[in-house]
Order: sequence, then C-alpha cells, then structure tokens
Amino acid sequence: MYESVLSKSVLTEKQAQVYCACLRIGGGKVPEIAREADIKRTTAYGILDELVKLGLVSSLSKGKQNVFTVKDPEQLVDLLEEKKKTVEGIIPELSELFVTHNIRPLIQFFEGKNGLKQVYTDVLNCKSKKVCQIVKAKTHSDLLGDSFVREYIQKRVARGITAYDLHPKSGDVYDEYRGKENIKLKRYVRYLPPQIFHAAMIMIYDHKVAMVSSKNENFGFIIESKEFSATLQAYFDFMWGLGSKEPERE
Repeated sequence: MYESVLSKSVLTEKQAQVYCACLRIGGGKVPEIAREADIKRTTAYGILDELVKLGLVSSLSKGKQNVFTVKDPEQLVDLLEEKKKTVEGIIPELSELFVTHNIRPLIQFFEGKNGLKQVYTDVLNCKSKKVCQIVKAKTHSDLLGDSFVREYIQKRVARGITAYDLHPKSGDVYDEYRGKENIKLKRYVRYLPPQIFHAAMIMIYDHKVAMVSSKNENFGFIIESKEFSATLQAYFDFMWGLGSKEPERE
C-alpha cells in the first residue's frame, strides 16, 4: 500500500519499488536491491542513481561495487515540500495563461456594510500578493469602522500582501497605521491632490478592480477583466510617478 501512496505523491512507480526494497532490507548492493524490488538489475542502477540525487539513498564505493544505504523516510516530507515550493513558484505564470483563455469578464455588486466586507475577503485571497489602492482613509473608516479597517490591514500583512497606496496629500488621516508609509505593515505610499479622491477605496489586484464607495452611496463592486484591470493599473502607475513622498504640512 505504501508503494502505491509514494508513486502517487512524490516518486515514480519504479522509484517507489526500489526505495521500499531498500527500506525492507536496509540497503545493499545493486543485485540484492533489484532482487528485492523484483526489477532488472540494469534498471535498478538507473533508479538508484535517481534516488541518490533525490537525497533518499546514499552510495558508498566498496571495491568494484557500490553499496547503497537508505536514508530516514522523513526526507520524503522535505522532498514533497520542495516540489510544492517549485510548483507554487510558477503558479502566477500558469494563472496568467489560464486567465488569458478561460476567464470571461465578470462584474459583482455588493451593498451594505456586510456586503462590502465580501470585497475585502476577495482582495485578501489575491494570488499576486500585491494590491494597488487608491484610498481616502477617513472616508474608509467612516464607512466600515476603524476596527474593521485595522483588522483588514492586519490580515493583509499576515498573508504577505504588499499594498501600494495613493492618498490625498492633505485633509486626511496620517499616522503610522493609516495614510503613511510603513514597511512593517507592508505599505508604500504616494500623495496626490485631494480633489481626485471621491470613493473610499479602489483596489487593483490580480486581474480585478474593486471599488468601495463612500458612506453616502454605500455600495461596492468587483470587475474581473484582464483588459480593464490592465488599463486601471496603467493609470495607477502613471499617478504613482506623479505623487509626492510626503503629505502637505497643515
């Protein structure tokens, strides 16, 4: 049964056969391992070399032959973690290919405080670990409450998501938690004239754009569209380049 589990998770079928044979007899010379694994000796040579490269078996020369010693099975967990990290490293590129041909533009609307909170749940699940935000901090807190906003920031940081924020350069909240650059909170900030800020928050992430209105209108939406999000991202990058690094002194 364990050979089947190994061949479906971390090893090939023949690698699992040879590895389990080594475990049963404690290793040995190639003929002994091949006999225990019930495979040809010529095949066993190649498989054992593969297991050595994977770090599951070690090899020591004795005379004209190599003697193979099996390592602790805990190495399998490390191998599995390594494979997982390798796959996770290419997920953004794979997702890009998937989105290009498989995702149709989608619009979702949300109303009321509870509905708006769903927008933030979606943002916190972003795969790119990056969100660009156009935010008026005071309007944002008035709409959803300061405690919710702080909780959102804490969750964003805990999930390793970096925020790039555009803030009004005057007339807003400016402290270490809101409205100012803070490396510990994974937030970088630029400041622009206050007259261009109307909504509480606009967020650009993955291939999505989310907007949360002010308390007066009390609604939000998420648009999932590669072209629309790319357009908004270009506008954001342009405005970021125009922004100042410090707010105006009042």
